[in-house]
Amino acid sequence: MGTSFAISPDGIRITYDVNGAGAPIVLLHGGGGGHTRQNWHTAGYVERLKHDFKVITLDIRGNGESDKPTQATDYTIDKHCQDILTVANVCGIERFAIWGFSYGGNIGRYLAAQSPRVASLIMMGVSFGLGATGDFRRSIITFRDHWLPILQAQTDGVLDVQSLTQEDQDQLQGSDMPVTVAWLSAMLEWGSIEPGDVRCPTLWLAGSRNDLAMAGIREYEATLKESNVQVKVLEGLDHEQEFTDIDRVLPVMLAFNQA
Repeated sequence: MGTSFAISPDGIRITYDVNGAGAPIVLLHGGGGGHTRQNWHTAGYVERLKHDFKVITLDIRGNGESDKPTQATDYTIDKHCQDILTVANVCGIERFAIWGFSYGGNIGRYLAAQSPRVASLIMMGVSFGLGATGDFRRSIITFRDHWLPILQAQTDGVLDVQSLTQEDQDQLQGSDMPVTVAWLSAMLEWGSIEPGDVRCPTLWLAGSRNDLAMAGIREYEATLKESNVQVKVLEGLDHEQEFTDIDRVLPVMLAFNQA
C-alpha cells in the first residue's frame, strides 16, 4: 500500500502506510537525525514483518511527510496519542501492538497507559519516568534557551545571521529549527509514566551501552516484578544499534509478540 493520510482532531495531517495482513503492529520511529517511518522500511523490519502482520508505519507529527506545526503546544503527549488512534481508526483496527524506538517508544508508553486498545508494547532504548529526564532533559533546556531568542529575532525580522557562529548558521539553514525546538520543548511538559501504569504486556528493550536506558532499568528494577513490564538487555548494543542490528533485535521482539 502506498502513502496515505489521516487528519487528527486538531487538523494535523498524519502520513502513514500499511503493508501486509494479520495482527496489526504500529511502528513508531525515533526522533531527530532524519528518523521517519521510512527507517523501518530501510532497516528491513517492514519487509520481514509484512508476511505475518498488518504493519502500520506513520510519520509522527513534525517528521517526514506529516504536518510540521511550530508551537510546543502542538506536541503535547495527548495529541501524539490521538494521532496514533486516528490512524488506527482510519485503518479499521480496534486493538494493536505498538513497537516504538526512542522518541516513538517514549510516546508509545503513554498510549499504553491510557488506552485499552494497545494490546502490547515494545519500547526500545528509552526509560520510564518523565518524558525527558536527567542529562537529556538538561540538554533540551540548554538547546531551547539558546534557540528561542534566535528564532524570535528571525520572526521579527531583526536577526543578524552573520552574528551567529558558523555552526548555528549551518543548523539554521539545514534544518527546520522551529519544529525541532517545538517538539523537544514539549517533552519537558510530558508527565511521568511508571512501569505500573502501563495496561498491557510490555517489553522494555535496551542495549547495554545505552547509559540512559540502563540507568532507568536499574532505577526501576525493584518494582518491575509488580508490573506488566519485562526487560531484555542486548549486550554490546548502543542506542542506534538497538534499532539497526535487526538480526539480534527482531527475534527478541517477535518472541515477545508471540508469547
